[in-house]
Amino acid sequence: MDNKLLATESLDEFIDALTEMRGLVALDKHLLHLLFEIKKDVPLQTQKFLTLCLSLLDDGNTRVPLNAQQFSDMWARKWNGLVTLRISTAEEEIDESNFASVADFAHIIRDGIQDILTNDFSAIMENRETDTTSIEDALSCPFVLAKRESGAHLYFTKHFDAKCIIEQSAKILFKNGNTPTDDEIENCKQKIASICKPFSNGKPFLIKKRQAEAIIRGQTENLVITGGPGTGKTTVVLYILWNLLESHSDMLDWNIYLAAPSGKAADRMRESLIDGLARIRDEKKTGTNERIFRKLNELESSTIHRLLRFSKSKGGFSFNHEEQFPKNSIFVIDEASMIDIEMFAALLEAIPEGARIFILGDPFQLPSVDSGAVLGEILKVNESGSNFSVKLNESNRFDDRSNIGKLAAEIKTVAETKDNTKFVPHKFTSSDASANDISHSSNETGSATNFKDKVFYKQLETDSTPLSKKEEDKRIENFIAEWSRDFAQLPALAEHIHPKRTGTEASDTDHSETKRRNEIWQLSLTKRILCAERRGLRGIENINKKVCSKIKSLWRAQKKKQGETVQWDDSGYFPGQLLIITKNQEMFKLYNGDTGIVVFDGNTPCLMLKKTPLQNSELTEKMRDDFVFYPLSILPEDSLTTAFAITIHKSQGSEYKHVTMFLPTKIGHPLLTNQILYTGITRAKESVTIIANDDTFKAAVTTVSERNTGISL
Repeated sequence: MDNKLLATESLDEFIDALTEMRGLVALDKHLLHLLFEIKKDVPLQTQKFLTLCLSLLDDGNTRVPLNAQQFSDMWARKWNGLVTLRISTAEEEIDESNFASVADFAHIIRDGIQDILTNDFSAIMENRETDTTSIEDALSCPFVLAKRESGAHLYFTKHFDAKCIIEQSAKILFKNGNTPTDDEIENCKQKIASICKPFSNGKPFLIKKRQAEAIIRGQTENLVITGGPGTGKTTVVLYILWNLLESHSDMLDWNIYLAAPSGKAADRMRESLIDGLARIRDEKKTGTNERIFRKLNELESSTIHRLLRFSKSKGGFSFNHEEQFPKNSIFVIDEASMIDIEMFAALLEAIPEGARIFILGDPFQLPSVDSGAVLGEILKVNESGSNFSVKLNESNRFDDRSNIGKLAAEIKTVAETKDNTKFVPHKFTSSDASANDISHSSNETGSATNFKDKVFYKQLETDSTPLSKKEEDKRIENFIAEWSRDFAQLPALAEHIHPKRTGTEASDTDHSETKRRNEIWQLSLTKRILCAERRGLRGIENINKKVCSKIKSLWRAQKKKQGETVQWDDSGYFPGQLLIITKNQEMFKLYNGDTGIVVFDGNTPCLMLKKTPLQNSELTEKMRDDFVFYPLSILPEDSLTTAFAITIHKSQGSEYKHVTMFLPTKIGHPLLTNQILYTGITRAKESVTIIANDDTFKAAVTTVSERNTGISL
């Protein structure tokens, strides 16, 4: 968008130009036209200002400030990011001076705010003097204008109502608690150790102090339990549930609901709880505890959407503020950072006073794709005085010898303190350097440290001169060619998988089929490329294309050595190709984020996935089959995409031995953020390679993306 389009007298041209910059979605144009049909006398400058408001609300913000300076600061971050994004994803070089500057929008912002604050916009904006939800006939107003002593803000009505519901429900469900004594914590640790099997080296299973605090408080309080990867959030919930059922026999008849914002996250929580139950001593699962073990072992999980039961006839959820869940219910909600404000409100208002609820999450990960950052907002409130959360701060995955953990802590400290001076820049080395030369593996004194994992810093440039797009693409291709070699065996392994065999004892007497399935599955999890972007040279579309091309090339060469030729299937898929589900397929219990491997049943390409079977005490291990197969023809094409490289958003909740992460190349890019970096590196268990340079890496660490939901408890 240049100055000419910015000054245009045509609203449609203004909207189209902003849409082309990826600053609006297609639906916004229809909404804007509807607004100006309802209120026909809106000046053009105010129409443009409301267009900018929608652009900011599309970013996950639930409100925009009606203060010219604050709004301008907010718009500057957005606009500069759009310009950077446009330049970085263009096929040809673009001069930044071709675009309008932030200052060029000043008169639109100033005039629009003045008009809204001084004139009558009641046809499309309801003035809400208190933080209360809409009455039924007020829903026709799409916006709420909230004027408070702290300033005026413009909300979507649905977001303002959700904010109010969360505030009201949280005050009912969460109360101030008390910190347990040291004796209570020690007794709790010893009790958990007594019911759990010791480690293979004979050492007892000992939980951390904060975990014990959460377990104790969870007996009488509803809690928000936070912590990074490996801090044991689901472990804590398991023993909260075990102790509750053990000390309150009536709770054995209560409903226990496990839910998360995505099906993948819900399945993972259930699997984690099942793994935790496996640690409990066999003798503790018998007698009076048999019902406890069986109840927890047979729990199922679901998405929050399915938990609330959407009803087409009602046009909303079956469980709501009028028809709540039974009071005798316990809720465990995982990955709360991914829950948007409307879903959070719908969940909390459906839970009655007296029910038990435990909310788990990591507020430093990426927020929800949709609007809001509710977990972070609730915790800000909690830090200001209320006491209903426990922060787990010791990771079993990232201990003192963890290089990845050390880096994650540095990144998180900047986000927590908003103090960029606490970050010590890390040195990136050119693509010509050896990986061993660029490992971040020294302690604070500079001496060598025996870290159990590694962080590598790598830049594609060999000097300070920026690469042309052609040069950059070639260097990416060279890097991908080397990276892909570890996956060269995927096609050969996939050729020997037989989907029609069940993998059970009866069908696989020598365990060869099971062995082959596990082998290829474990290989698929060894490494992944994570990208901030979808498009552009460093986006998943370009990188997946290069990986597929290289793997097929290596496979073709291998076949040629064996005197064989590769016959490509007309489907476009090849054996060993990694695919990710991008849209829920409820009928098949496949969810956004599930990843599988392409194998062939004759000429039919199928997707092989690993799914832990439902727990049933009548099933033995010999009868279990962890792998399922779906013909790709029954899955919509637009619900699948190649997954050697996935976006960092899609990677949330996953773990890989080795992660390579491509960061955007332009400072100011909207995806060059602290949360992107933190989420990406914490997916790795053994090594992470960050492809960036000194400046872009520092920009990512020190750019903390914030959303303000206006929640006040």
